[in-house]
Amino acid sequence: MRNRLIGVVMAAALLYACTAQESYKNAVACTEIEVGMTQEQVRQLMGEPTGNDPATDGGNTWSYLFGSATDTQPIKIIFGADGRVTSKQCAPEAQGDKRPDSGDYGKE
Repeated sequence: MRNRLIGVVMAAALLYACTAQESYKNAVACTEIEVGMTQEQVRQLMGEPTGNDPATDGGNTWSYLFGSATDTQPIKIIFGADGRVTSKQCAPEAQGDKRPDSGDYGKE
């Protein structure tokens, strides 16, 4: 029973570390996205989106997770009908200069 509990705790810690690492990667990559980039260029920087929502104008919005397992904010990359970036919404804390799991994260 004790070994099972230890295994569950270790799995939870690993999940948190993976989520924090993915958030950090997404925060850094979001700062590198520029208006006019193609979907393929964004995919090379950020990987596959976690969400893909079509827009009525023929464009679409890609979402990427940012935050912890319990407190997430999506990073959004908005594409026009031509498949090029028209704007982006990086999470306010997504500056790319601090890791999400650091104590001073989000503080100025």
